[in-house]
Amino acid sequence: MGSTPDGSRLAVGNKEDKKMFEKEIDEIYELCKRVVNEVPTASVTFDYSIYGLKVCGLKRKEDVVLGYGKFKWDLYRSVSFNPFYENASRESLKVIKTFLLELLIDGKCPNE
Repeated sequence: MGSTPDGSRLAVGNKEDKKMFEKEIDEIYELCKRVVNEVPTASVTFDYSIYGLKVCGLKRKEDVVLGYGKFKWDLYRSVSFNPFYENASRESLKVIKTFLLELLIDGKCPNE
């Protein structure tokens, strides 16, 4: 059953895919740092562990003070390093990157 790995695999055994995935994570981290430094109205968190990563974001920092039940993250995505959740993880990476890039492009809160 010798099959060649496809380009979207996250399996640890495939060094090229692992390196590419790590590069994407580094890119997300750098984008989070840029948002924190360049977009004063926005807020993002980046949590990384051996199990995966989680990115949460707000377009407006003021929304943090909303009451219980009214507060909602604009972005709340998790990325699992488990190969069984590969497709969902790839999709989450795309959504995270798109959200962060939109914040950087807008440079300010779009609702102001």
